[in-house]
Amino acid sequence: MGYQITDKSTQHNFKTPHGFNTPHRWPQDSAISLTNILIELVRDLYPTGRAFRIQENSVFESFHKALDVSMIRLIDASKLTIDKSFPDNKNFTEGDATLWEYRLGLFINPAVDLESRKLAIKRKMAYPSNIKARQHPLFIQGQLQLAGFDVWVHENGFMEAGEIVYKTPNQIAASSPDNVQHGSPTQHGLGTQHGSVGYDVIANDIDQDESYSVGGEQNLWATFFIGGEQLGSLANIPEERKREFRELVLKLKPAHTVVFPFINYN
Repeated sequence: MGYQITDKSTQHNFKTPHGFNTPHRWPQDSAISLTNILIELVRDLYPTGRAFRIQENSVFESFHKALDVSMIRLIDASKLTIDKSFPDNKNFTEGDATLWEYRLGLFINPAVDLESRKLAIKRKMAYPSNIKARQHPLFIQGQLQLAGFDVWVHENGFMEAGEIVYKTPNQIAASSPDNVQHGSPTQHGLGTQHGSVGYDVIANDIDQDESYSVGGEQNLWATFFIGGEQLGSLANIPEERKREFRELVLKLKPAHTVVFPFINYN
């Protein structure tokens, strides 16, 4: 007759058989099973003398179960504290997200779904120290994508006729293989257009109606584009996350640079 699993079965015991095909009863994450685990632990830690024997349904066992109530509360409180410290579990609530966004200086927007907020918090927690690699376009792109924004970063510098040339947004849009057109879903700042006079930019302000000029085409070297995967194509961002997106871009980009966003806020 093979080994039978009973209420007294444990993962390890002096008389418990071991082997590849030997079944074992794994502890369950509940108050009752945790009580049993603690009682068995006490039995193992007590001396083997007769005076320390804990018999089932005895006063001595009831005494230890009463003590275990406080221990179980401590264990549950510890687990909950850990769960609320990291946005990687089902016990991390919207209230926890708001608290961590406040602590980390993130944009607080309860309208955004919890999973997207957790992604932004995890990205910020993993943010490295002030190193030069932070200024690389792929780093900025990676941080934006980790925060839940499906966007790509494109440098403004193109090799043509053996020299590097810098282009305006309207030149990029005109040369896009997708023939991107800015329709009604696309929003721009007040009096802002993609052309040689003014551009929709992210330079110093979180608001989209930011008034800023790069000062002429000779300064386009300090600009780059954020949009779809293909240069000149549009990326889609929820309207309720627009300010959060612009705030994150301002924090990530080098201070002297200007961003030309090819974004649909819908």
